[in-house]
Amino acid sequence: MSTDSASFKSPQILIFRTSVTIRMSPEERALYERVALSTDPTLVTRAEKNQLHGLPPPDEEDRLCVEKVGLTMAELKDKVAASHVTLTREEADIILFGVTKTSGDLHSGKRDLLWSMDLVEEEQQLVRKVNIFLSNPYDNAIHRLTSIRWDELRRLDEPAREKRREQKKQEMCAAWAAQRKAGRPKWVQELIDATITGDLLFSGQIIVKVQMRSGTPSKKSFLVSDPELDGASLDILRERFKAMRENCEIPSGRATDCFLVVDEAVLDNNIISTKTLFKAKSPGDLDPWESTLSLRAVDPDHNNKDTSDFPGYITIPLPKVFDWLYCSFVSKSENWETRYLNTKTGPAEPMDTGAPYPAYRPGTEPPSV
Repeated sequence: MSTDSASFKSPQILIFRTSVTIRMSPEERALYERVALSTDPTLVTRAEKNQLHGLPPPDEEDRLCVEKVGLTMAELKDKVAASHVTLTREEADIILFGVTKTSGDLHSGKRDLLWSMDLVEEEQQLVRKVNIFLSNPYDNAIHRLTSIRWDELRRLDEPAREKRREQKKQEMCAAWAAQRKAGRPKWVQELIDATITGDLLFSGQIIVKVQMRSGTPSKKSFLVSDPELDGASLDILRERFKAMRENCEIPSGRATDCFLVVDEAVLDNNIISTKTLFKAKSPGDLDPWESTLSLRAVDPDHNNKDTSDFPGYITIPLPKVFDWLYCSFVSKSENWETRYLNTKTGPAEPMDTGAPYPAYRPGTEPPSV
């Protein structure tokens, strides 16, 4: 693509301005203009200074200060001048931020219009002029000494503040976890809390890890991969499984009443390496049952002499395997024949968002594996 000046055009970006230029109120402007016209800063009363900074009248300010720290504002400033290193955090806050400052409330306490309002240029100049006019060595020294003490107290309080932050973080995480837990179907939460950590998986010559993500560390299946198993019948696999079960070769916590069989062709499919979600069929769409990979869940104790039409295994779409295993085995709500009857006709649309597994409809036989 050419980027010369004749052919290249910079993108046109639409910018929204979210700030609004604010004007002083007529009363505020009149006060600032009156002070600005003064020739002697010592003639500006404390009440006027408090009004400029958004603070209460002197009597109320002193009352609040005594109520909080036992000193009037003048006495508190004298303490700063005499021994600023003895200031408490609350005393330093009063000097720097005003007696009406409330923790967490940005609109409380002493105000500076240059910081708290987006004034027009003319009014900004007026505020700066008044601030410079009222500035004096005593107040500047009090502010500087208090700031030094405030920074020192903040450093000393850092471990406690870090502890409070961590506690707040844990409380928020706990509240978030509780909210997630409350929104989960009961069967999903039971699955996350389940002590069963996996299932036995037989394959041919390829070793593959099968994991289930459930909001907790992955639960890994126990893989049995043996060249001798390549092309083995289900009867041979059953005998191998039962021998492992009898010899206690299956790790503790694994299911011993079901094992999974997966063919090499399934393991070689590219879909295994991608995140594929099983979605229910929408009207007019291809049936997802016909396009998803499958494996077999096998009853190790099946007797071929059974009179029912249950063949001893159930074909399961790969993305739904662990859902099905949970609903069938952890919940212990079905036996093998019931599981087979419930799944042999393929899945339909989910019954509702809290349903553990899709409803089933007749007439759509799943592909044989």
